[in-house]
Amino acid sequence: MRRIAAVMVVLMLGTFAVRAVAGPAKPAAAATGGVGVLLELNQQFYYIGEPLNVRVAISNNGASEASNPVKGSLFGGFSVADSQGKRFEPQAKPEAQEPSRPAKLAPHAFYGAVVDISQMYPQLRSKGRFSIRWSSDGVASDEVVVTVIPKFDPSKDYIARVETEQGAFAIELLKRTAPIAVKAFVDLANAGFYDGLLLHEARADQVVGGGDPTGTGGGQAPILYPAELAAIPVVAGSVLMKPAGLAPPANSSQFVISLRPEPGWIGQFTVVGQVVDGLEIVRKISNVPSSDKPKYRPVKDIHTIHVTIQEKAAPAGPSTGSNL
Repeated sequence: MRRIAAVMVVLMLGTFAVRAVAGPAKPAAAATGGVGVLLELNQQFYYIGEPLNVRVAISNNGASEASNPVKGSLFGGFSVADSQGKRFEPQAKPEAQEPSRPAKLAPHAFYGAVVDISQMYPQLRSKGRFSIRWSSDGVASDEVVVTVIPKFDPSKDYIARVETEQGAFAIELLKRTAPIAVKAFVDLANAGFYDGLLLHEARADQVVGGGDPTGTGGGQAPILYPAELAAIPVVAGSVLMKPAGLAPPANSSQFVISLRPEPGWIGQFTVVGQVVDGLEIVRKISNVPSSDKPKYRPVKDIHTIHVTIQEKAAPAGPSTGSNL
């Protein structure tokens, strides 16, 4: 069984654990006696070069004492593969100390360790999506999937290029007025969160809405972060985060793109960006036939096929040519 937990932006309040929990394998049920394994990550994606700490624990989930069926090394049970299913071989031993192995486990007792698995598998220090499993002596975990993304650099400016079935458009992200929202948007896009989501709202020459993982207009990513309300004019091409919480004001993943000036929206929304190329594509999407209010869902599905984050090129400086 494959279990992919939801994306968690690193900067957000709180932590989100990604777990793969499994009991004893069925063929070994009598031998393992309720002993299972837990794999746990503290986030769904990591930045390139960061330690990728995995907690692995062998536990007795039963109500009576059980013999420990795991005879091998705790660190030797890992299996790592890329998104194409290519398995990697461990290249080194981790710095973490191997825990002592008890012969028996009392009810609800466990033993385990936290290990930086990227020390064993250096491929995890590069961009990509990877699956991690653990198995030994008839005890096996489910799969956890982790995404490794480029690290957000607050000193740089970013452009988001959004590809749809109707064409592509580019958004300049406004980090100076919405630094938290920009980081969240960049991290979610780099993790592939927006890829394949519906543009679920289209009002002719007014707005286009997207970023909802449910495709209904009522869902959000499992993240919340503070709204950044500023007196920025809302004009054609302004990209605003749709509020996900009102007390206090908060954003998540949904966004709307305005196609006309909206003076009544000034200071009411976080303006995360401005469409700088392809506004005619956004306008074309807004004019796709849609259902009646309040949903205004396009009758023909249109998706954000892929969102690519690019660094904005620095402006050219003045000429310093010599007259010698």
